[in-house]
Amino acid sequence: MMRILYVTEIYPDPKRGLGVWGGGEKQFYEISRRVAKRGHQVYVLTCRFPEQPFYEYQDGVHVYRVGLTRDPQRGGEAQKTIAPVLSYILKTGFYIRKFGVDIVHCNAYFPVFAGKIGKLGRKVSIIRTFHDVFSFKGMVESQHSLLWGGVGYLVNLLSVRIFNGEIIAVSQQCKEKLIRLGVREKNITVIPNGVDLKLFDSVRVKKCRRQILYVGRLVNYKHVDWLIMAFKEVLERFPDARLKIIGDGPERPKLEALVRDLGLNGKVVFGGLTPTYEGVVKHYKESEVFVLPSTFEGEGIVLKEAMAAYLPVIGIRVKGSGVLNLIKDGKNGYLVNPGRPDFIAEKIIQLLQDRQKRERMGKWGRKFVEKFDWDVVAEKTLQLYKKVIESQK
Repeated sequence: MMRILYVTEIYPDPKRGLGVWGGGEKQFYEISRRVAKRGHQVYVLTCRFPEQPFYEYQDGVHVYRVGLTRDPQRGGEAQKTIAPVLSYILKTGFYIRKFGVDIVHCNAYFPVFAGKIGKLGRKVSIIRTFHDVFSFKGMVESQHSLLWGGVGYLVNLLSVRIFNGEIIAVSQQCKEKLIRLGVREKNITVIPNGVDLKLFDSVRVKKCRRQILYVGRLVNYKHVDWLIMAFKEVLERFPDARLKIIGDGPERPKLEALVRDLGLNGKVVFGGLTPTYEGVVKHYKESEVFVLPSTFEGEGIVLKEAMAAYLPVIGIRVKGSGVLNLIKDGKNGYLVNPGRPDFIAEKIIQLLQDRQKRERMGKWGRKFVEKFDWDVVAEKTLQLYKKVIESQK
């Protein structure tokens, strides 16, 4: 039996409708519960959102909550003030030192610094997971600020270089970016994200005719505005189509204004944050086409989830994007060039008007994603833990 501590800013709390936001957070949630079921002692150290207790025992996992770096009202967006971040790092680092564990597994990015504090003067193995690595330009663009973009990039860079130990990258593209930042290739293990196939197969809902779906955070680099502009063209061909946008974030007011400006009220639905994963699955299974117009993805769990629901998928062709690992153009969906809503519209129209094509691509995608079951991902992660522990003897 191993004793494992997971350190992540957000640890989903579906029963309270908190933290059901991003793929990186979901990864730690899914893996930790499965590792606990295999008989290991599992602890989680995470942020404490309003109305959450300090300690809770969930699904065999001991969950401890301290500090808060995220804004629960804005889709889990990081707070742009230094004090809560430093407080979180120090508090979390202090608590790490209280746990007598074999492995500390840190999610990017702030938890890595807490892990460094927790390791000082102690023999404990640190593993880090990176879901993607921003370039300086990409970070500035994502933050709409040279100052905060620069700070974010520095945090990103330091969290990569602060340890020499093992790193999990969720895609080959992410691995290559880490190598360019100076990480030795032998220290990187690629373990892709997974999907809960049993959950998807257990949900039964009625299809909503010509419903197009987006699931994810509403941040600028996701380019949901491209999808909304594309949808206006889709309506010219299919007036009964509907676009459902599930998620929240700082871009939501701008996107809602765009919907009004384009006269799409009543045709575009903003669903906000969905409290449970079962609720998210229902959105997938009632839809006919899934679109992820993001230009920055380490991998894209939402694409795997869409494929688990037998949906054809549309993504953006960008060098270095993990999306390229998942969308096989013409087989399970389409890749289109960035900055061209008209290209997105063209592919959506092709799919909506051809049921046989949708079904064929959906079946291909489902078959493709079956190898990414979370049980398989958890087992690969456990094997890495064992390797690290053995190397320390």
